[in-house]
Amino acid sequence: MSLALRTKRLMREYRHMAADPPPLVQLRSHENLDKWEVAIQGATETLYAGEHYLLRFRFPEAYPLEAAEVVFVGNVPVHPHVYSNGHICLSILYQHWSPVLTVESVPPAGDANYVKWAKTSPKDAAWRFDAFIVAESYALYLIKMSHQATLKSQWQVPDIQSAVSASVTTYVVYSALFILAQCYIIFLCGEALTTQNTIQVIVVVLFYFVCLANSVTRYISMFVWPSLAAHMFTRDNNMFLLQVTVVTMYCIALLALVVLSYKLKKDVGWSVFKRLGADISLHRAFAWHQCLVMILKMDIYFVGSYLIQMTALILKADDIETWLQITVFIPFCIVVIVGAFYALAGERRRLMIVIATCLFLSVGYFIFKIARVCDPSILNKPGDPYADSRPFFMITIVVCMLLVIATGAISVMCICNFGSGLKEAIAYDKLRAKHRKMYATDKAASDESEHLMDDQGLSPRDRFALD
Repeated sequence: MSLALRTKRLMREYRHMAADPPPLVQLRSHENLDKWEVAIQGATETLYAGEHYLLRFRFPEAYPLEAAEVVFVGNVPVHPHVYSNGHICLSILYQHWSPVLTVESVPPAGDANYVKWAKTSPKDAAWRFDAFIVAESYALYLIKMSHQATLKSQWQVPDIQSAVSASVTTYVVYSALFILAQCYIIFLCGEALTTQNTIQVIVVVLFYFVCLANSVTRYISMFVWPSLAAHMFTRDNNMFLLQVTVVTMYCIALLALVVLSYKLKKDVGWSVFKRLGADISLHRAFAWHQCLVMILKMDIYFVGSYLIQMTALILKADDIETWLQITVFIPFCIVVIVGAFYALAGERRRLMIVIATCLFLSVGYFIFKIARVCDPSILNKPGDPYADSRPFFMITIVVCMLLVIATGAISVMCICNFGSGLKEAIAYDKLRAKHRKMYATDKAASDESEHLMDDQGLSPRDRFALD
């Protein structure tokens, strides 16, 4: 059906363009319906007057639901929005393509309309995210320098040297966690750009808010309301400047990330439409699926951060809670997170119900930990195990608890969507991407010997992508 639609559409466009071509445009030749060559003459009263160019159109199987590949061949015009290999930076050939557009919609060289979409090019958005990642890398460098300064410094405070050592250890651990967070953010941003996952970009923004809150909390605990042992930091001017710079860089990078995320949010709708078709219920199921995958990625970092803080700063070797943490809680977290990914990928309803139940029950554990941290009998008393880590630890516990609740709730929504056809749609989309990668773009559709439906258990009903 899609090939018949494509053939009829191309035949109609060819006849119309051959009979009544646009000004300065002429259909020169076509090897077949899949590949056209269009001659373009530079517009008068422009720098391109008198110049002649050749455009090559290659039409994919999904045309007109998917844009044609359009490149200059031979004489490539010198233009800020034409790459040296002939490819054109034009939004209607990418995210702003619509099935109502035709070959004649591609403006000729030198026309004013040629560059009107340049500011919203997806390549430009990717470049700006590269700039954000550079800024993020600089923030990572500052935190690394602060971490090294702490390791090299030898603060000596009489009478409370053990407390000072504990404060330094706390600072070192949280600096390491900050470095890990920045690396994780860079990874998530790169993955979001590669997969065009807008939901992941939004979650990264929220993650960044938490990191900013942690950096502000660290500054307050060191220079505004320091503990007795943490007063040593107030005498180190270099440490003060480093902390102020880190907070400032976080604010600037967060603002840039919010602006860029807002610009990219418009790009996801059409890409999802091309992958899954026009079924609104399928789109909603896919959105919940992406949300759960992203929340589970956040669980990996924050639950891991919680376990590191508990093990390195709080628990002692002679404490029974230490061994419960190692033998019960850590394996439990690993099993639940891995099981959630496994159940979601295969739409295993019973396993997901068990995981959601475990997630909701684990909220009680975090409430118990909050009560332990805020216990009045140890608050600001000698031997308080949370003396310098309480603000950070509380943020981590609260975020973990909220993530666990969100993971359980979204798991329930995904359970309700199991059996809606999303698993088959995702499998077909992956198979189609693999199929397109295997076959050259100039290979005729009639020559393809491999069928998308073979050996995959997919029926013709499962053709969710509109191609």
